[in-house]
Amino acid sequence: MPSDAPQAARDRWCDVDGTRIALFCWVEQVAEHPEHGALLSRLHKQGEVLGRGPEVLYVRFAGERQLISMPPGLLRLLPNEPAERWW
Repeated sequence: MPSDAPQAARDRWCDVDGTRIALFCWVEQVAEHPEHGALLSRLHKQGEVLGRGPEVLYVRFAGERQLISMPPGLLRLLPNEPAERWW
């Protein structure tokens, strides 16, 4: 087995900067890609990661009730959760 196999598996959940995104972390959408749910209206919106799919993270964004699936490469990990909860 190649020695870099575990690293490759971890990279699947990294943000645009290469930082690993864990469940229940706070993220910001930093790129637009309508085919993947990353709409221009959500650009720079913050949300909480509430789940994972095979290639996507499920995020609930500020002011929205539904979970949005999007690739982690369209997100940036935030250092802290927002001071004010919005749900």
